[in-house]
Amino acid sequence: MGCGKGLPGFDTHDVGIVILSRPVTDRGFAVLPSLGFAGALPMKSQVTVVGYGAQTQNRGKPPHEWHLDQNRYFAPTQLVQSNDVFKPEFIKLSDNPAQGKGGVCFGDSGGPDLVGNIIVAVNSYFTNLNCSGVAYSYRVDTADALSFINSFLQ
Repeated sequence: MGCGKGLPGFDTHDVGIVILSRPVTDRGFAVLPSLGFAGALPMKSQVTVVGYGAQTQNRGKPPHEWHLDQNRYFAPTQLVQSNDVFKPEFIKLSDNPAQGKGGVCFGDSGGPDLVGNIIVAVNSYFTNLNCSGVAYSYRVDTADALSFINSFLQ
């Protein structure tokens, strides 16, 4: 089953690896979380979302198209603890730019969600076509995700 307007219906193992043709050594790097790190975070923990996604939407006559400008953006958001997370492999984030919180939008998939310099998850999907409300990100602190990532390290 394919994606349906950003709603669940996609592969539930939303982690990938990019292998560079040459090493990059002149940048700082985020670090992987310990097993279960995201599950121990309290509600409203600050999370920074990063992505290259849409920033503006034309409003007038429909269709209301989103515009991507190919720049990397980041924004603060908050962890929402609740029992209605799609699956335990996901974290739920406030996706409300109007309240000064960041939002995950079209084109942000795969970008990191950071707590400090720890990658806690990767952007996966949001629940409406307005890039507001809540967003879900795939946790990288699970045994499956860490095993997959670590198989490429060294």
